[in-house]
Amino acid sequence: MGVVKEDLARHPESPRFQIFAVGYGGSWEEAEEHATTLNGRFATYYDGGGYRLAVRETWGASADAAADAGDTPADEIPEPGDEAADPESPEPVAHTGPLDPGTVFRDCSECPEMVVVPAGRFTMGSPFFEAGRYSDEEPRHRVTIGTPFAVGVYEVTFAEWDACADAGGCWGYRPEDHGQGRGRLPVIEVSWFDAQAYLRWLSQETGEMYRLLTEAEWEYVARGGARTARYWGEDESWQCRYGNGFDLALAGTDHGRRLMDFATTDPLRRPKPSACSDGAMFLAPVGAFPANGFGLHDVLGNVWEWTEDCWNDDYEGAAGDGSARLSGDCSRRVLLGGAWNALPRNLRSAFRFTLPAVNRGYDRGFRVARPIG
Repeated sequence: MGVVKEDLARHPESPRFQIFAVGYGGSWEEAEEHATTLNGRFATYYDGGGYRLAVRETWGASADAAADAGDTPADEIPEPGDEAADPESPEPVAHTGPLDPGTVFRDCSECPEMVVVPAGRFTMGSPFFEAGRYSDEEPRHRVTIGTPFAVGVYEVTFAEWDACADAGGCWGYRPEDHGQGRGRLPVIEVSWFDAQAYLRWLSQETGEMYRLLTEAEWEYVARGGARTARYWGEDESWQCRYGNGFDLALAGTDHGRRLMDFATTDPLRRPKPSACSDGAMFLAPVGAFPANGFGLHDVLGNVWEWTEDCWNDDYEGAAGDGSARLSGDCSRRVLLGGAWNALPRNLRSAFRFTLPAVNRGYDRGFRVARPIG
């Protein structure tokens, strides 16, 4: 069943080109076996049809070489930021029964848009050689997500939260937007307990069991099948193309300078922002950046996302079935994904953070999940 093909795409940061090979197979191992090119950088994506796609890539082929080979002319390859550069997101559909992985749907007109994520296995935590890693990201361990489940395509928005408050749910609480606006911006100033109130209302409205993701589920879906530190690769310099984090624009503000001064008083060790601008000084509308391999937007950056798990200092004793850890310090909960003010080294799939469950803040939000069986 293996098929290998080569194609060309423009590098997001330069006019250089990428040659990549794609292997189709019924498993990661089979797909990897059928994919060949010049180096070992692999990512994996689910194509919605039952197969895995393994991608290896190498940079440096010139536009002239591409033209000589009879491939896509340079002037026909979309520039970064062109709408044609990324496939259109599928429209949400109504559903009446079990859903296949890759299906996008909503349970009601004001409900979060959901996508079905396939079952699978991954290695949770960071390897010792990952740049920026911390000791609480170990020991690495295999986790099996035994069944497909649905996850919010986006972080919960102000519009979705306000619908809950308008209907008499969420304690009638209307979080402060700090003058940024509401609508499709991710909701902020919500605690872990606030998120639970929204989930109760949403479950009552739909008859489905909405919940937060567990820490293991979150890392699984955030990786989107990739084995690298970020779903787009290892290099933090691509941050502005893929996520809303601490960039040059924010570093030039009083808030950004305070963040750097707070982190260290030694100018030589002061944390550095990403050397680019992502177009958002504060929050970005959900979906402003490309989705990962599972179709999720903003899993790295924009707002920290509450998970179900109690805080533990490391993964010693963690289960391998993707379930929540409800032992440890349950007055504090795990947040993942980083935010608009998170340093590049912390916008990694394995990076962990914790705060008291009652804490509200201008960089905290959440994403929802639910079973599909």
